[in-house]
Amino acid sequence: MPNAPHGSRPLVLFAGHMGGLMNVKYSFLTAMARDYAFDAHFLSTAARDVKTLHALGLPASLAPQASAKLASRAAMIVLDNFPHIAGLRQEDLRGKQTLQLWHGVPLKKIGFPEIASPVNMTPEKARYLEINYSGYTAVISSSPWTTGELFARAFRAEAFLETGFPRNDILARDPGKADMIHVDTDMYGFLRRHKAAGGKVVVYMPTFRDTGGTFLSDNALDIGLINTFCKKHNIFFLAKFHPSMQISTEGSLEAFAVYDSRLDIYPVLRLADALVSDYSSVYFDFMFVDKPLIFYPYDRDRYLSRDRELFFDYEAFTPGEHVTTQEALLQAIREATVAGRDPHAAARRALRDRVFGAVDAGASDRVCSWIRERVA
Repeated sequence: MPNAPHGSRPLVLFAGHMGGLMNVKYSFLTAMARDYAFDAHFLSTAARDVKTLHALGLPASLAPQASAKLASRAAMIVLDNFPHIAGLRQEDLRGKQTLQLWHGVPLKKIGFPEIASPVNMTPEKARYLEINYSGYTAVISSSPWTTGELFARAFRAEAFLETGFPRNDILARDPGKADMIHVDTDMYGFLRRHKAAGGKVVVYMPTFRDTGGTFLSDNALDIGLINTFCKKHNIFFLAKFHPSMQISTEGSLEAFAVYDSRLDIYPVLRLADALVSDYSSVYFDFMFVDKPLIFYPYDRDRYLSRDRELFFDYEAFTPGEHVTTQEALLQAIREATVAGRDPHAAARRALRDRVFGAVDAGASDRVCSWIRERVA
């Protein structure tokens, strides 16, 4: 049962979206499902988030209308993106404890290492990044290695918490009713039936390009060819893009679909038999599922010179098949799903165990327990 207001209990404000990045979603739902000695409230810039949570009897308000009032009362503010994206101003955070649930392990440079990079950087962008990667009470991480090599370099914060990422909890357990908020339940049900009948599922999740471009505009995928190939091999190909990108395809295809980028795909992602990505942090998360990874960096040279540098050598930190043409991609998909070959399993698990201190469903609880220690 949701926790009930207790009057004198501290208020913790969770600011973000129920779809999209999801660390705020899953930590908030955990805070409402158990008693951590604080009252949780959700703040969203999306009216449908507020409507959905109210229908479930959960406390939520719309930003920016309610932002200043709620922030002034909050003992802590929890977010998983920059404050202004979550419906808050920098002024709302002053004098407050703030917990940044950053959205995943970065391969591409973020924060202060990105500022120091000459790629796609201007004085105005550098100032923007400096402000938004600074000033937090704590930032979550996933292991001592990840803290030292990535987050302590990217952020300016008082502390780094190796809790893991709340959105990965759903990759390690079956979803409950609340977990399915802003999930495409029709797609979820279809994929479960498809797999029960012996079919395979491939999910494609590339990162966004800072300077623009998608697989459609770059002619990286022929959707008709993908559909024909997957139909022949009883594979369903689901493409999901960064929340900043809105892409749809015309018509109805039997073996190809685009998942709404505003929705939470993580309960669906755990059904995948293989993940295709490029430079996105999602491939680290998919290591919880322990299924093959396929990397399709068709624009790698352009991306590294025009969009973003990487923290590490690409080959060393991407344990999976590497392909740069659609023909090679289809072959890699067939090998991973139809043939069931997984030659990179050992390397993938070794990297997973370095990046994640715990591969379990306990990140949300660890986050909420830390909040309790700070505010209760």
